[in-house]
Amino acid sequence: MRKSDPIAVQLADARKNQILDAATQVFADRGFHAATIKDIAQQAGVADGTIYLYFKTKADLFVGILDRLNETERRAVDLSAAVPTEADFREFFATYMRKRLSLLEENLRTFQAVIPELLQNRELRERYLTEILEPSFRIAVPLIGKRLQPALKRKVSVELAVRTIPSMVLGMLILRMLGDPTVEKSWAELPDLLTTMLFDGFWSQSQRGKKK
Repeated sequence: MRKSDPIAVQLADARKNQILDAATQVFADRGFHAATIKDIAQQAGVADGTIYLYFKTKADLFVGILDRLNETERRAVDLSAAVPTEADFREFFATYMRKRLSLLEENLRTFQAVIPELLQNRELRERYLTEILEPSFRIAVPLIGKRLQPALKRKVSVELAVRTIPSMVLGMLILRMLGDPTVEKSWAELPDLLTTMLFDGFWSQSQRGKKK
């Protein structure tokens, strides 16, 4: 079987990202429904037909933007890193959260463009869930589960825990987009805070005993 030409692959990836960048700009400026493939092609500086070589519909472009933000292709690699001890897993998690939150901060404008449409459009919501979130959950549950449960003080549902983590991040992201000054000022502190919440909770065991 003939191997792919690495230069051709790099050029195709560059063109795809160029189109996704243009789509993000157009969706932000005009909204998903008002935007056209022609608008996106003009923004990208390519022919209309070039868009269709990579994306068949506007919905495909939209999902492509979300897929890139999710780093779906890297998720298995990132989550499969060797973490031999409980202490190492805690630091691994904090480091991973720093990486994800940094990416979100760099792409605030993109999220401001896509989240409103995602909440309103049923087709896009379903595709985001089935094509991006669920595959990521399927990767994360077995890889994280075998390390997460031993690191926690009580038994929890790994399926729910894996979903709770991005939910917390999304909530903070929305507050950031709303302009919450505390979240904006303390964004760099969130990875460590979320790690503490997950592994320890807000109260130590002794403090919980005093509360009773």
